[in-house]
Amino acid sequence: MQLRLVHTLSLLLLGVILAAVLAFGGMLAWNLRSGFNDYLVARDTERLEQFATLVAEQVRRAGGLGAFKTSGIGLAQLLEEFGQRQGLPVRTGLPGTPRDMGPPPGMVPPPGMAQPPGMGPTPGTGPPPGMDPPAGSLPAPFPAPPGQEGFGSRLGVYAPDGGLVLGMALDEHASGTIERPVTINDQVVATVRMGRGAPVPDAVEAAFLRRQYLGIALLAGSLLALGFLGARWMAGRWVRPLLGIQDATARIAHGELATRLSTTRSDEIGDLVRNINSMAEGLEHMEGSRRRWIAEISHELRTPLTVLRGEIDALTEGVRPLTREAAVSLREEVLRLGAMVDDLHLLAMADLNALPCYFGECDAIQLCQRVEQRFTRRASALGISLEFAPPSEGAPPVYWDAQRMEQVLSNLLENSLCYTDAPGRIRLSVERQQERVWIRVEDSKPGVPTADLGRLFDPLYRSDASRGRHRGGSGLGLAICAALVHAHLGRITAAVSELGGLSILVDMPVSAEALR
Repeated sequence: MQLRLVHTLSLLLLGVILAAVLAFGGMLAWNLRSGFNDYLVARDTERLEQFATLVAEQVRRAGGLGAFKTSGIGLAQLLEEFGQRQGLPVRTGLPGTPRDMGPPPGMVPPPGMAQPPGMGPTPGTGPPPGMDPPAGSLPAPFPAPPGQEGFGSRLGVYAPDGGLVLGMALDEHASGTIERPVTINDQVVATVRMGRGAPVPDAVEAAFLRRQYLGIALLAGSLLALGFLGARWMAGRWVRPLLGIQDATARIAHGELATRLSTTRSDEIGDLVRNINSMAEGLEHMEGSRRRWIAEISHELRTPLTVLRGEIDALTEGVRPLTREAAVSLREEVLRLGAMVDDLHLLAMADLNALPCYFGECDAIQLCQRVEQRFTRRASALGISLEFAPPSEGAPPVYWDAQRMEQVLSNLLENSLCYTDAPGRIRLSVERQQERVWIRVEDSKPGVPTADLGRLFDPLYRSDASRGRHRGGSGLGLAICAALVHAHLGRITAAVSELGGLSILVDMPVSAEALR
């Protein structure tokens, strides 16, 4: 099965959302678990400090640590009073000691505290009334009410010498053990120690995390559903114009060059559509030019071939004698036909970017002067004044193909001589513009309509209304000029002349070779 773009985009977006949800959920679960345990540790630390304050009060009230030990006050009573101060439930956190019960078996109630009936010590168990229980002989703890879970089962009160006074025997070097001093008048009289608590109870943790995981799962499902809908919408928004582009390019490839796409998008896809429209327009123009060029070339070649065939037929049938004049006429037609073929070959090489140019240092002013001198006598014979205007500040040395540039200027002057009425004027001028050189050829009437100025450099194009075919020429001269100028990385443009005719500007870099 071929994976389409819409499927790729959808799966990609869904994969990103799924990875983000899993990462977020895992981090949230870990943070909740560790944060909850940190909270319990901080709470136990705070309560241990408050419990140390309570022990300090009891020791002060008993008259010292020794009197406190013999007073009969046990850990259960301390925890019960601590719970009352904290506003917690009434149980002490030790087995068998709800508020309506006396001390656990084997412990002496505080003075003035009556022992409820039936709750006396079991015969044969614990010390007799009035005796202190041995250190560390407290019964095993049982789960305390909310707020004191396991608090009493992890406590121990120690004398300054390290001896156990109340509670559990704990290793002070064990991991997680917390100690707080019991001070009276800034003097440490005892130490309370609390062992490390167990992790969050499984049932509490499971219930808490189960709710969190359920919320994360619902959030993940919602995000995945929204992501799927968003991916489908976004993929459709991207794919629909691409399908249109695919269809349009296929039609263009099959020769339907008039195909155009419409779009109002301003993103990259919109730019692609506009570029395809420009490409199709350019291909259509090139195809039209190619067909027109083929038709015009065949028409241009037909004229000299028809003349040749007519003269050869006249010579063959004896209508015209084979004289020197007849041979010269045939030769002129052959030369004209050969010149046209050479021009067509030059244009074809230029289109293939294979036009050979040999760059070297030359003087632009001297180059223009040589061409102007070749045409001066011919222009005078036609009743046309040919002027040359060099720059006043001179021109820098240029790096051009001198032979090709002389061909450009010769074609321009030839064009002006052919299409300028006598008496008329032709002006050749050179200007320097920083790192560029401008060569301008202007002539007098007749002019060229403004609408035709942009097509003067098309091969075989003539503006017949004013510079008609009866003037001669093949219609390739200006096209060859444009090809040669572009080979030098220059620009050539046509405009209306101040003299009333045509003005052609050749804008050339000083060094065409350096720009390549």
